[in-house]
Amino acid sequence: MNNFTIKKPFFQFPSIQCYKEFEKIDKFMEILQKSEICKIIESVNKNKNKCKGRTSYNPYNMMATILYCFSEFKSSVRELEKLCYTDLRVIYLIEQEEPSYATFCDFINTYIKPYSLEIFSTITSTIIKEYHIDIDNQYIDGTKLEANANKYKFVWNPKSYHKKLDSKIKDLINIMNYSYENTDYITAKEFNELIINYANINNIDYYDIPQGKGKRLTVSQRIIKTGYEYLNKLIEYEEKERICGEERNSYYKTDKDATAMVLKEDYYSKLSHDFHAAYNTQVIVSSGLITMYGVFQKRDDQNTLIPMLERYKKGYGNYPTNLCGDSGYGIYKNYEFLHTNNIGNYLKFVAWNGETSGKRPQLFFFGNGNFKCLNGIVGKYIFTKTHPRYKDSKFYIFEGCDNCKYSYKCKEYLKDKSQDFRKTELSVKYETYKDEARKNLLSPDGIEIRINRSIQVEGTYGQIKQNMNYTRFRRRGMDSVECEFMLECLGVNIRKLFKLLDNPKLIKKSYWDRPFGLQKEVILGVKPKEKKMYRK
Repeated sequence: MNNFTIKKPFFQFPSIQCYKEFEKIDKFMEILQKSEICKIIESVNKNKNKCKGRTSYNPYNMMATILYCFSEFKSSVRELEKLCYTDLRVIYLIEQEEPSYATFCDFINTYIKPYSLEIFSTITSTIIKEYHIDIDNQYIDGTKLEANANKYKFVWNPKSYHKKLDSKIKDLINIMNYSYENTDYITAKEFNELIINYANINNIDYYDIPQGKGKRLTVSQRIIKTGYEYLNKLIEYEEKERICGEERNSYYKTDKDATAMVLKEDYYSKLSHDFHAAYNTQVIVSSGLITMYGVFQKRDDQNTLIPMLERYKKGYGNYPTNLCGDSGYGIYKNYEFLHTNNIGNYLKFVAWNGETSGKRPQLFFFGNGNFKCLNGIVGKYIFTKTHPRYKDSKFYIFEGCDNCKYSYKCKEYLKDKSQDFRKTELSVKYETYKDEARKNLLSPDGIEIRINRSIQVEGTYGQIKQNMNYTRFRRRGMDSVECEFMLECLGVNIRKLFKLLDNPKLIKKSYWDRPFGLQKEVILGVKPKEKKMYRK
């Protein structure tokens, strides 16, 4: 007799707790109905060709099911297929249909991927309007997530090799008695035409040239053989440079849109020194909601701020009121963009941590049209042939360092400390922008915004990477990865929506409110120090 058998069939009836979940799902469906996501689905249905086979699944239920599953940490299409006949909430949402993983994959590629930004912005803006969420203060941050590519399969941009090859090709062209006056790199198409022309003049067919060692070749045959060897390498280098583009130095063979980056932790050695295929992800957060997302191939954060703000304007029609970010974004062009578009400047500049800690204090101050050092000496403009690092910057010299009480700090990191002057490069606009950011960050509002930035945006990435266990993309290609990350960010917002349904008091503009009577923060200045006199 078998003991481990089910003897009585039964009908599973939803519990009271399950009905509460159904009510949340109904409210979630109302939010989707109020948004303009229905227009997107209708536009796709009109453009799709009519199928003569069986009817397709309800696209509205499919969309809601995918978004709900991503909010429940289910980002694999095979997991979505499994939930359609194991999870009562998903069964209720899909109306007892059982689409396959291929159906979900086709739906994502057809309905969601081409309209990722519109879907995200419409649903998020509907949640903001429905619960009157204040999003004046925005916080930006980024992290690197690993791509779905094999390890050690990256290809470097062959810029240096291409330069050496170009010089060899031009030397060969001179031997062929041709003149190439263009200073740019010769293209494979141009070089191929020269080789063909040279072969026709000398009546040489490349396939008739003897191959292998010990074969005697004429000078013309050796030139043509060497030329085709160079041509093959030139085609290879041009293809690699085309894939890398102007902003990357590497790509991966299995995912050509991924870039070789050093992550914070290596899952093999637990150290952050190995290259991995990764994407640079960026989010803008306000009041606990992700208001904008972005996926970039750039390894640094400073060049992603302006594209993120442009995406924000494209999605919502306007720029944020205030923006706060860490020192990775505080460069000249970002400050200029904030100033031009009237966005509140709460970006930390590169030297912020050094100034607040006192290790690298502010050494030069701009006022009344002049630059002054800590000792009050006015800087004199000098002309040099050195190319400036910043836009609109000039070189200044400050004299009298031997008798200055602050020279110990001013020349602390200089190699030559014996000179009686200090030469440095300064920009009036850049220093003005930094003064504005410094004033805003040290104010009581700036202190509150700074603390909320570390709570909200860092906490959002903690939820994605730790709670949702999402540290590696499943899809390949820039469009697919961006769509996948959008669904993850939208899943975070939908998860926030379900918490608001349980307790509307969770809606907070700031997670940390400054205490009453908080004064602005003051950065300690440099203390003067008398120079020690030594006997000869």
